[in-house]
Amino acid sequence: MGALLAIIGTCLGASTPLHAQDSTSSRLAKQMQQAYGGVFYANDFRYLDHPQYAGPYFLGDSLKGLGGGRLDVGGEFRSRYHHENNHRGLGLTGVDDQFWLSRLRLFSNYRVNEWLRVYGEYLYADSGGESATPRPIEENRGEAQNLFVDVKLLDGVTVRGGRQELLFGAQRLISPLDWANTRRTFDGYRLMLSGSDGQLDLFYTNPVARIAATGGTNQWDSADTDQHFFGAYASKMEVAVGTLEAYYLGYVHDRLDFSYHTLGSRLVGKNDYFMYEAESGVQFGKNSDGSDHSAGFATFGLGRQLCVQGWQPTIWAWYDWASGGDSNLVARGDDSFDHLFPLAHKYNGFMDLFGRRNLNDVNFQFIAPLGSRVSMLVWYHYFFLDQPTTPYGVTMQPYNAGNAAGSRDLGHEIDLLTTVNINPRNSLLLGYSWFGSGRYYNSTPGVLSSGDADFVYMQYQTRF
Repeated sequence: MGALLAIIGTCLGASTPLHAQDSTSSRLAKQMQQAYGGVFYANDFRYLDHPQYAGPYFLGDSLKGLGGGRLDVGGEFRSRYHHENNHRGLGLTGVDDQFWLSRLRLFSNYRVNEWLRVYGEYLYADSGGESATPRPIEENRGEAQNLFVDVKLLDGVTVRGGRQELLFGAQRLISPLDWANTRRTFDGYRLMLSGSDGQLDLFYTNPVARIAATGGTNQWDSADTDQHFFGAYASKMEVAVGTLEAYYLGYVHDRLDFSYHTLGSRLVGKNDYFMYEAESGVQFGKNSDGSDHSAGFATFGLGRQLCVQGWQPTIWAWYDWASGGDSNLVARGDDSFDHLFPLAHKYNGFMDLFGRRNLNDVNFQFIAPLGSRVSMLVWYHYFFLDQPTTPYGVTMQPYNAGNAAGSRDLGHEIDLLTTVNINPRNSLLLGYSWFGSGRYYNSTPGVLSSGDADFVYMQYQTRF
C-alpha cells in the first residue's frame, strides 16, 4: 500500500508542471489572437519572446522585437468592394455607385528605454472605380496617422504628446472610426494614470482636418485649431454588477460658435442568465445661436447566449435614444444631442444613414458561430425620430433642413454579415444590408429620395 501511495504521489506531483505548461500555452495562444488592438499603438507582441511559445507564426513576426526587443514594425492592408443603391453620399440620395476602397497602414513602435517610447504610423487610403464623388472618409493619399512620444513619469503615470488616435469604451462617443478608409486622429496631449482600481485618462486635443485627396496634392493634414476636444475618462472600474466607466467630454467649436459638455457612464456585465450593457449621458453648454444646450442619450441592451444541441448563438435586444431639439436652428450646433467622434457605423445600422442625434433605434441582434472560423450576424433596426424635425447623418449634418417631418417613422434596416477568419491575421467580410424607407420619406417635402436602399460589400484584410 505504501509503494502504491508513493507512486500515486509521484504521479500527482509530476502532473502539476504539466498542468502549468498547458495553462501557459493557452495564455500565449490567447495573446497571439489578441496581439493587434483597436489602435495599433496598443499592439502587444511579447508572446513571441516567451520560450514556451511554439507557434503558429505569421508574415511579419520576424519584424517584432528587433534591436534587443525594443522595436516592433508591421502593418495592415485591406481592400473593400462597395455596391450602394440609393444611398451614395449621406442618407437616401437617389444615387447608385460601386467602387473599391484600399488602405495601407504601417507602424513602428520603438521603446527607447523603460521611460521613453516613440510611436509612428503611416496611412494611405484610396478609392477607385466610382462614378460619384468619393466621401471625405474614403481617400487620403499619404498621412501621419499617429506620431507621438510617451514619457513614463512614475509607475502607472505616463504622459503622451503628438498625433494620436483616441479610443475609449464602446466607441459610441470616441473612436478612430476603423470602418472609414481614412480613420480619425487628433493632435494633442494625454495623461494616463493606471492602478489596481482602474485607469484614468485626461486629454486635450484638436481634431485633424482631412485635406481632400484631389488634384494630385501631397499636402499633409494638420490640426483644426478652431475645434477643441478634451476630457477625462475613468475605466476598468470593477463593481458588484460588472465593469463601470465614467467620463466628462468637452467639445468647443470656435467657427460654429458652440460648446458642448457631456457627462456619462457605461456599465457592462453578466450574471447566470443574461449579459447586459447600459450607457447614458447628459449634454449641456451653448448652442450656435447663443441659447442653452440641453440634450442627452441612452443605450440599453440585454443579451443571452443560447445552447441548442451544442450550438451557441447569442441574441441581444437593444434600445438607443438620442434627443432631438426644438430649436429653429437645425444644424450641428443646435439643441439636439451631438455624438462627438464615434464609431457610428457599428451601432445605428451598417448603411450609415443616421447619426446618433434626434433618433430612436429599437434593434435586435442574432450572432452565431458557423464552425470554428466563420460567424454570422443578423441585425434588425427600426428607426424613428425623437422630434419631428429632420434626421441627421453620421457627420451630424441635417438630412433635410428647413422642412418639418411629416412623420417620425424613418424605416427599417436589416444587416447581414458573415465573417471568415482564415487565420488570426487574415479575414474576410461578406455583407448585405437593406433599408425599407418609412412614412417620413413619403410625407415630408424636400427629401432627395423616398425609395428603398441596399448595400453589398466584401472585404479582405491582412495584418503583418
